[in-house]
Amino acid sequence: MTTAVNLFVALLILIGLGGSFLPLVPGAVLIWGAILLHKVWLGPESVSWVFVGWAAAAVVLSQVLDTLCTFWGARRFGASWRGALGAVVGGILGVLFFNIIGLVLGPIVGAVVAELVSDRSLREAGRAGLGTLVGGIAAFVLRLGISVGIVVAFYRAL
Repeated sequence: MTTAVNLFVALLILIGLGGSFLPLVPGAVLIWGAILLHKVWLGPESVSWVFVGWAAAAVVLSQVLDTLCTFWGARRFGASWRGALGAVVGGILGVLFFNIIGLVLGPIVGAVVAELVSDRSLREAGRAGLGTLVGGIAAFVLRLGISVGIVVAFYRAL
């Protein structure tokens, strides 16, 4: 039973790590779910409940940083608050309606459109879109780092 649980958890963790690269797969959430299942199935042979709570906090942090990086990137490159908000809304709508392409292009288009509607020049709007892209790349790196960190900590805690 223990071997089967460990194999299943390892599979979920691999899918979760893959989810750090694939936008529609909630990678960190899957990794945390694998850790929770490991704890529930194996009880005292697994990590502590404190570790499960720590991992949950790291997952929440990952999700918050994802949104904040998009907002930060747009603002850092000169977007108004409307452009930064447009980037966040564009990311959400992009994923809902256009899947993977929408996740990448949605924030950029959202920032540019919001800036143009706010009577900013095409150049200023383009810089806001570029900032959104930079913020998205930063978010990807942070998400991946947090996911890998959780996995390494989990296996070290075992």
